[in-house]
Amino acid sequence: MPRQIKAALLGFAMAVAISAPAAASTDILADGDLVNRAATVFANKEPPSDRILGIHHGQMVVLDVRCADVCPNYTVRIVHYAGAPNCTQLGGDVVSVDVPRSITSGPEQFCIPHILVSRRLYADKPYQR
Repeated sequence: MPRQIKAALLGFAMAVAISAPAAASTDILADGDLVNRAATVFANKEPPSDRILGIHHGQMVVLDVRCADVCPNYTVRIVHYAGAPNCTQLGGDVVSVDVPRSITSGPEQFCIPHILVSRRLYADKPYQR
């Protein structure tokens, strides 16, 4: 395939990939909106293609999907603030979640929006229910 065609196809693929999650990533979420979005994500076993849920308290909220050696059996999904250095200033809580690693699992800390912690709506094991 000629180089120009490859470059054009790559550019098109990147434009589609970048534009697809843009709508959700720019959604400003109030507490109720965030609760509804997290509940909707956890209602389905398969994670959404867009793992950015929106903006809450000025910080991006993402769905993190973790799986180790036996996927999808031990998959864990966590809704949390992305890259939040000052968790408590955002209104979040630092929560330790047991995530799969290789053939075992171990705790990892995440900055979770307080509204999700209070409703226990921040972590899910979809293939173990």
